[in-house]
Amino acid sequence: MIYYNSRYLSSKLQINLARWKRWVREFLPPDPLGGIQSGVTRQFNAKDAFKVYLAGHLVGALKLTIPDAANILNDLTPWLKSQGFFQIHARPTLNGANNMPQHFLFIHPGNEQQFSYCIRTLIQTENIEIETAVKRTTFSETHIGQSKVTGDEDHPVYGHVIAVTRLYTDFLNKIEAV
Repeated sequence: MIYYNSRYLSSKLQINLARWKRWVREFLPPDPLGGIQSGVTRQFNAKDAFKVYLAGHLVGALKLTIPDAANILNDLTPWLKSQGFFQIHARPTLNGANNMPQHFLFIHPGNEQQFSYCIRTLIQTENIEIETAVKRTTFSETHIGQSKVTGDEDHPVYGHVIAVTRLYTDFLNKIEAV
């Protein structure tokens, strides 16, 4: 099993080391081998590193609060785990990250720090008109959260979108780059 330390990850992911360590404290449970006083450097497997990276993306790029990002991560952990995003091994060739289906995560805010989610998975893309570059794309949808969409009137007005497969693939490529 491959382990990474904070300095390596923050360097490869181009995230300030202090910011990375803050996100680690916020989004992962305490290190079982010790804390600041122990003198033992925290080690991360790919699963924990991606968990911090995804939550940090919610905070840094989407400007969500840390408690909101923690709620979103908690809500989505079962789905992320079932889709292979929380694998221990971190090599794109080893776990086939380049062959994963393309998932697009739509995050819709609700009431009282509650969120609903729509995950669209790309099934097929086909060219309809070559001259005008018109394409037909087919998706499947998975809904998670308090409100299940039943019709057009139930669609939220706004939200955030993450191409989660692309984010994961980029993460793996960055930490494995030599």
